[in-house]
Amino acid sequence: MKTPSLLPFTAFVLFAASGCDKQSPDTAKKIAELEQKNNAAAERQRELEQQIEDQKLAAERDAIERERADIEEDRAELERQQGEAAAEQDEALRQREEAIAKREGRLEEVRESLEQKEDDLSGLDQDLTERDRELVGREALDFEVTEQNVPVGDYGTFYDSLSSYGSWFETSDYGYVWQPAVVREVNWRPYSRGRWICSDRGWTWVSDEPFGWATYHYGRWALITGRGWVWVPGSEWAPCWVSWRENDSHIGWAPLPPETMAYHGRGWDSTVDVQFGIGAICFNFVEIRHFGSPIFRRCLPTAANFGFFDQTKNITHIYIQNRYVISGGPRYQKISERIGRPIPFYRLEVDHHPRPGRDQLAMRPQVRGGKLRIAAPNMDADWNDSLRPRQVRGRIETVNVERNGVLNRGITDKFRESREEGRQRAEKSIADLGGPERFEERRTELLSENRREVEGKLSKAGTRATAKNPERPNRDVTGNPDGPKVTPPSRRNPLPDGMIRPDTTEAKVEPREPLAPDARERRPVGERVDGPRVAPAETAKRQEVPENRRQAENRNGNGRQAEQATDTERETGNRKQQEQAQQRQAEQAREAQNEEMRRRQDEQKQQRQEEQARKQAMEEQREQARQQQAENEARRQQQELREMQRQQEQAQQRQQEESRQREQEQARQQQQEQARQREQEESRQREQEQSRQREQERAREQRQKDDDEQKKRNR
Repeated sequence: MKTPSLLPFTAFVLFAASGCDKQSPDTAKKIAELEQKNNAAAERQRELEQQIEDQKLAAERDAIERERADIEEDRAELERQQGEAAAEQDEALRQREEAIAKREGRLEEVRESLEQKEDDLSGLDQDLTERDRELVGREALDFEVTEQNVPVGDYGTFYDSLSSYGSWFETSDYGYVWQPAVVREVNWRPYSRGRWICSDRGWTWVSDEPFGWATYHYGRWALITGRGWVWVPGSEWAPCWVSWRENDSHIGWAPLPPETMAYHGRGWDSTVDVQFGIGAICFNFVEIRHFGSPIFRRCLPTAANFGFFDQTKNITHIYIQNRYVISGGPRYQKISERIGRPIPFYRLEVDHHPRPGRDQLAMRPQVRGGKLRIAAPNMDADWNDSLRPRQVRGRIETVNVERNGVLNRGITDKFRESREEGRQRAEKSIADLGGPERFEERRTELLSENRREVEGKLSKAGTRATAKNPERPNRDVTGNPDGPKVTPPSRRNPLPDGMIRPDTTEAKVEPREPLAPDARERRPVGERVDGPRVAPAETAKRQEVPENRRQAENRNGNGRQAEQATDTERETGNRKQQEQAQQRQAEQAREAQNEEMRRRQDEQKQQRQEEQARKQAMEEQREQARQQQAENEARRQQQELREMQRQQEQAQQRQQEESRQREQEQARQQQQEQARQREQEESRQREQEQSRQREQERAREQRQKDDDEQKKRNR
């Protein structure tokens, strides 16, 4: 019972030991394909899990920012109210802010762990050569250029999308500016909640905030005295708009000011701080060892910036390549060496047609394998300066920007000229679209047409790429971009005689036809034929004999040669039959070996599938548990929020009831006071009337007395 099962294994060991027959290329190719599919499935599973986690975190971040905006609106309403009720509601808002801070702390911890896990799973800089590692961070690598000449959005997209997370103000210097609700926090600054990722277009800021897709890649930031940070809209996209500084231990960055938008399509170097007065108060500084991680909780306090500012040098290197902005800064290799591990490096995959008005979460950056997909719609519409937000909270009359000195007059004049040109261009665009009456309708139609045009171009480009390369090559562990290397049949090592190559699909050994007798006779003397070899000396002797003898010998020789040829053909046929038999035996052994290998591979594949199924089931269970926990936490928070709202409503109702009772009591007291005053007035009038009557009575009595006296005297 054991002998049949051991035969394939014994044949496999013998062939493996002899080295005569290595693994079949077809089998190796299939194994490689299965491994590639398995790796691709595992990678897709990891990407799916990462996307789910990112969606949860983004939704939580979005909820936090919206809650902040609601609190800011409530606080603004409270500022218009006075009294004890306002103080109680202010305390309730403070408690809500503390709850948000705790939620955000937990969110930062989860985000940091996910980022670390993503760095461990990703290849990081495995695609970079030594020369690339020297250039990346300062210079651009070869990147895919995708043209987008028509706008698919405008400033109205900014106005509508950002209103949920802050307030819009009107200014005389910068037009409409936006201020996030989170600006009330003392430690908040632009480019502080997120992380830096190195890409083929320089340093790219990946923000955790739901409004980061707009405020850190378009426009500029300004720090206004007494107001805080505000964002000024702009239409030029870049991986980031910051000025860089560094020394041996720390790295710092600060947003570029709005005046730099007047120089559209221009780069900036290490003199940008001096030209535009970017001071220490505008910077974020972190230690180099923390640079590759989420840096919000690792940023130094603003007060510490003044010491590091003078100890660092500016290394800004922003330039234009193929009409795209390259955001150069610190050197990637230097930072990786100081950290002790390679920091994330990705190829940018720019999305030119997202829909921010429909789904804010869709605008967040997404990591897909070795690529970072980031939203970058064209916002360069001619009518931008004619648009305004639907809700403007107020006007900032005096704009005093925190600067390290006074701006050059030429810079301020250039900025005013660019704003005036923008207004004139907007007026002309509105006139071309049919005037103010038809502007909104035509604007919507044009943007919709542009989106369809861009989507059509991208769809055609994707179709052509798929037709040209239907299967994306997978990279093997050796770095070969086309997968495992398969040697062509012509370059493989030859097999021993009588054995068919494993990759030959139809291998046949055809018997060679013997040469015709006349063909053998016409061969030169001494040349090899299928018969025996004839020596030149024997030929010379034959030439000396008489002609008749020579002819006889020739006839006898021809007969012997024919007999020898027949024997040779018979021996050749026997040898070929033996070779074919050996070949069939080798094929049978090889087939048995391949069958055994296939069986083992099937068993291993089945085991891997079962293991993957178990892991997937466990992951699904864990995911369900996490989702259940998240849902429970969300329900709990919603219940707490509803309870808080109910308490606030009850408090408001009690306050309203007390106020109503106080008003009723005051009205009752006023009525009583009025009744008392009326009674007093009536009493006073009665007393006056009685006094008048008494006076009249006394006067009558006096007159009576006088009359009596007069009568007496007369008598």
